[in-house]
Amino acid sequence: MRKWLIVVSLMLVGALFLTACTGGSEEQADGQSENDKEVIEVEMWNLFAAGDAQYMQNIVDKFNESQSEIFVNNVTQENAQYYTKLMTSVSSGKGPDLAISHMHVLPELVSQGLVTELNDLGKDVGIVWEDFNKNILDATIYDGVHYALPIDIHPQIMYINNELVDQAGLLNEDGTIKMDKSPEGYIEFFKTLKERLPEGTLPFASSSAGGNPYWLWWGFYTQLGGENIVSEDSLENPTYNIDLDKAIQAANFLKDLYHDEEIIRLNVSDYYPDFQAGNAATITAGVWATGTWEITEGLDITPMPIPNVFGEKGAWANSHTFVLPYYQDTDPEVQKAAIEFMDFATDNGAMWAQAGHIPAKKAVIESEEFNELPYRNQYAEVANYGNFADRNIYARGIEEILIGHLDTVWSGEVTAEEAFKKIETEVKELIGE
Repeated sequence: MRKWLIVVSLMLVGALFLTACTGGSEEQADGQSENDKEVIEVEMWNLFAAGDAQYMQNIVDKFNESQSEIFVNNVTQENAQYYTKLMTSVSSGKGPDLAISHMHVLPELVSQGLVTELNDLGKDVGIVWEDFNKNILDATIYDGVHYALPIDIHPQIMYINNELVDQAGLLNEDGTIKMDKSPEGYIEFFKTLKERLPEGTLPFASSSAGGNPYWLWWGFYTQLGGENIVSEDSLENPTYNIDLDKAIQAANFLKDLYHDEEIIRLNVSDYYPDFQAGNAATITAGVWATGTWEITEGLDITPMPIPNVFGEKGAWANSHTFVLPYYQDTDPEVQKAAIEFMDFATDNGAMWAQAGHIPAKKAVIESEEFNELPYRNQYAEVANYGNFADRNIYARGIEEILIGHLDTVWSGEVTAEEAFKKIETEVKELIGE
């Protein structure tokens, strides 16, 4: 791969003049070998935007400043076309040395042979896999082989406006909410907020289509004991494996929040402003929203895991990971340098946690630096049970099918039963079953 030479001259003009007059030594005449330094460049691609991009750049800068043997060139690509460009570039041998991949895209990279196995390389550099949270790490392993180094887990969680929840009489002295952990208790909590708060104040801010309600449905589905949409016994040839009764139960429960109970408003896409302006008592969002809420003047919040209302802990989650693209002519020194940066970055996970994400390394979660950050340790436990998408090459397509049809359930256009019949047909067609 790419190496570049930095030549640092320590000679002053006077010394050059003196050398010219005296003829100099043979070593000096031969060149400046003692002052030459070869630096390995690692080109890294990422898809981050806004705060995430800056926090990753801060980690890169810290690494580059910490030593002089490796330089990480951090390149931000357009998010919308990132994976298409990454896969095309790596396939043609012209991609980066190091890249970011979401957990749900990793199966595609593994299946296409576009990422390098890390077992031996990790051992050579000194990666200790046991340092990582098991729930997160296990999702990066295929047939006993490590294909990625996890950076974080970023689940959907719940945020409460302390002032409004307290005004409704639903905030305990220790900052927890007065909610019975049952389906009935969950609905009663929001009904009470609706009844006791001033007119126009929302009990629950959420969108009525897209990712946020889908993530909440996935959390309820897994709390009910649902595990998959399709089987995980094959990356390329999974079978349709949804627990239909649980899927429908979770969908109907969430649908009632929009319709029967009128707790969540319909026809809303941009729901952040309601909570940020102090006009909503609660909101569900990805942990990356923490950074937005904590800099909002006058907004007093408490983050918490999605309430466990169906018996088992469960929440939708994804993860950012580091991967090494595979090339036939890979320079092993560049690979080693890339893994050294991976290890450094995950050791400095508290810097990444400023974005709201939960670091993947256990020692970081236990560190003083992480626990000094506001709010993060109040939802860090979700790292142990956050539920990732099924591991197969169709994960992105399956998610698109689910979101599209579940949107029609939230809107009241179709029943949950009708939606899942269509989901089954389309998913089976997608996976070739």
